Amino acid sequence: MIPPSFDYVRASSLGEALRILDREEGAVPLAGGQSLVPLLKLRAVSYRLLVDIGRLAELRYVRYGDEVAVGALARHYELEESPCPFLRQVASRIGDVQVRSLGTVGGSLAHADPFGDWPAAVLALDAVVKIVGPAGVRELGAVEFIRGPYSTALGRGELVAEVRFRCPPRGAYVKFSRRHNDFALAAAAVAAEVRDGHVVWARVAALGAGEAPRRLRKAEAVLAGAPLNRDTIAEAAEAARREAEPPGDFRASSEYRRALVGVAVKRALERL
Repeated sequence: MIPPSFDYVRASSLGEALRILDREEGAVPLAGGQSLVPLLKLRAVSYRLLVDIGRLAELRYVRYGDEVAVGALARHYELEESPCPFLRQVASRIGDVQVRSLGTVGGSLAHADPFGDWPAAVLALDAVVKIVGPAGVRELGAVEFIRGPYSTALGRGELVAEVRFRCPPRGAYVKFSRRHNDFALAAAAVAAEVRDGHVVWARVAALGAGEAPRRLRKAEAVLAGAPLNRDTIAEAAEAARREAEPPGDFRASSEYRRALVGVAVKRALERL
């Protein structure tokens, strides 16, 4: 389909992009375009002005140290060979080669698709999202940043600048989709530390467990301090299944998604 008409401007700096987004009514940022352009072509959304930030080098980086800092314009493919194994698992399951080559981490987070991969990953990582806007810089935890389906804490004129987290000692990402690397029917992202066979801490996040990506606190409670064995894994998976309140749609019923969430959590924990 042909998208509705819009004006286009390419920002030459982050400051310029923020000024335009704050000043112009109906302006929206364009990063990799892998989420926004399809919506425009489907005429599901309409904007007066697209502000292209895709070439702002100051937002394109991945830095490793005690913490991992991923700039908003880092492409998915740049994390496919990350020294952090969890990031490799997530990045390699996103879309096809074109999507991974053009799509950005920050764009995915700002879009907050309820079945997008990075929102679940940052919840499991307990990541901090750095936001820049007309009022300056602020930081929010991933749980605070993601407010619902296609809804985040971003205000007018604000952009995701960076996401920051520690690479977990152990992590796994398991995703079920109708076609290879399609949007998830359900998925589980698990980050944990295991010492002497016992779980020191664990964070479990899921797609398809609710209207938006969410942490599964009851499953985490089962795991905390427990031995990582078959019984614990089965109990945590069942807790995840019971905690899930998934939506049903033409792709999968609510009951089917609930079952998939339990299986995804089970398999992710087995990988640990």
